[in-house]
Amino acid sequence: MLVDWLIYGLLVFGAAKLLNVTAFKQKSASRLAAWSLTILMFIVSVVALSVLKVLRYQAISDSVGVPISPQNPLDMGGAFVFAWLFFSFLNRQEKKQPPSAGGEQ
Repeated sequence: MLVDWLIYGLLVFGAAKLLNVTAFKQKSASRLAAWSLTILMFIVSVVALSVLKVLRYQAISDSVGVPISPQNPLDMGGAFVFAWLFFSFLNRQEKKQPPSAGGEQ
């Protein structure tokens, strides 16, 4: 499972860097675009990591000769981690600060 996470983590890092070099080279991603891409990455990560988890259990089951399956086939924790890493690697616009009230001199 650790090898799956390392390889998938490199793919997520590569996807974020590729977007930074191509789509967000001139102008950083807006907050909406960054969050939308992060949600998409979360959904893709849930599917990809869940498939990898089921395939891993199936391979172990075949080699041992005893049918085993994961208690929870969805890897939500891993998907959250990789979506957060993707968001942190993206070139995005900084949050705008509200203007001060003007009470300072």
